[in-house]
Amino acid sequence: MIPASDKAAELLRSLSHPQRLLVLCALGNQERSVAQLRELLDIDQVPMSQQLMRLRADGLVEARREGTTVHYRITRPEVLTVIEALHSAFCPT
Repeated sequence: MIPASDKAAELLRSLSHPQRLLVLCALGNQERSVAQLRELLDIDQVPMSQQLMRLRADGLVEARREGTTVHYRITRPEVLTVIEALHSAFCPT
């Protein structure tokens, strides 16, 4: 059994890249396509793919294919809780 502190540390490692944080903030409670994320965040294709691949590997997001379009969404509620807390603390409203 993995202690809660280990799980928290794993989550924080996954969040430790600015582009991954931006992607998760952009996803929030909704599903977005890769094209929507790229346009919204102004991130090139290669880095966007790398960050989404890492987020998928870490189990933070899941993908759904619709034709040639891939949509992503956050899979774990604790990820959304942490993202919302970071947004509240660091992003002016």
